[in-house]
Amino acid sequence: MIARRLALVSFALVILFVRHASAAEQTRARQDAPIQRAVFAEGRLWLLDSGGRLSSMPEDGERIDVATPDRVIELFVQDGRAVIVTCPQETCSRWTPVERWTVRRRVGDDWETVADVATRGEQFVAATSTILLTDSRMIDLSSGGQSETALTLPSSSPMLARPKPLKEGEHFRAGGSWLMTDSGMIDLTEGRPWEAAPTSPSSTPLLARPKPLKGWPVRAVLITPKHAFVGYNGGEWGGGLQQIDRMTGIVSDIDGDLCGGNLNPACDPVNGIATIPWKPDCIAVAVGLIHMLPHGRIVEVCDNAVRLLYTHHIENRQAVFPTYTTAFFGLQRTGEDLLAVGHDGPYQVGPGDRAELIPLPEFKQANGVAVSFDFAGLVLVLTTANQRFSLSGATPMLVPR
Repeated sequence: MIARRLALVSFALVILFVRHASAAEQTRARQDAPIQRAVFAEGRLWLLDSGGRLSSMPEDGERIDVATPDRVIELFVQDGRAVIVTCPQETCSRWTPVERWTVRRRVGDDWETVADVATRGEQFVAATSTILLTDSRMIDLSSGGQSETALTLPSSSPMLARPKPLKEGEHFRAGGSWLMTDSGMIDLTEGRPWEAAPTSPSSTPLLARPKPLKGWPVRAVLITPKHAFVGYNGGEWGGGLQQIDRMTGIVSDIDGDLCGGNLNPACDPVNGIATIPWKPDCIAVAVGLIHMLPHGRIVEVCDNAVRLLYTHHIENRQAVFPTYTTAFFGLQRTGEDLLAVGHDGPYQVGPGDRAELIPLPEFKQANGVAVSFDFAGLVLVLTTANQRFSLSGATPMLVPR
């Protein structure tokens, strides 16, 4: 009897130990989650980590956690206030279907609902002060989420090409937005992208209709009066840039030849997008990756024309590969110049091929995050969020204020 009681007590202690260890591991993982978004609003720096934890801090104070009604998946500034996008599920992420997204604005110590967006089986992509972007819709937040534009592919896209007829003995083939079976051809372009396609009579599962936006992780979004630009970072697998016409919703790729040219989706992860001060109708794009060797550049995009804006060659004659280029992991407009974050430090880039490597400021630790308020008009936040795609270590995130 005593031995049985001892066994039960031992078992209970083991359960308590496992639960305590699991809770401690979850807490440690939450604390170690890298910062994925940062904004400055109402005199405070707001931080969102990859685990959905929201926190804030003043310039001369400590970082504290901020309670939210639901899990946070996005953070931005609207009319000078911090705004978040939340979803009700604890495990929600960009790739997890949910019932709705809620846009909430900080008012005092509470959150005020700006828009409640019902989803249609879509994936969340990003949100800015004016637009919530899904893989199928562009929703205007300035109208409370009531105005939207469906995203479509241009008519010239290979994805919309009508396939050739089935060959003799061929019973099933999918191509672009068409599905061919031995009983006919199904046009998957009918209806909106988030609506289910017709059921195939074949036992072979029906392929999902291709979405206009890529499935790569989104690293940067820039909204201009005419377009929305989406930059992707797939690490060594590439990334690239897509352009959305805000009037029509047509999505276009901005690219070049395979692993050639200045901006290629197969080889060039995009880490930052900014308008060019001396060319207001053009944008600058930061490209960077460290995969054995760093490589990157800053390119200029005017309409669909891409040209090299700046690249920095580094020589090390004693290395196996003696020449490589600076990888850029962030980009921000600062007055009449651009500030780019290279793996070897920040660069101030101006017109006429002017570029200068400038020293990094000192960072202070604030409850697990390193920040600096020493740059005029900017807050710098060190983050390791890019480590999952590149061997870049901690790089500064540029936060306008």
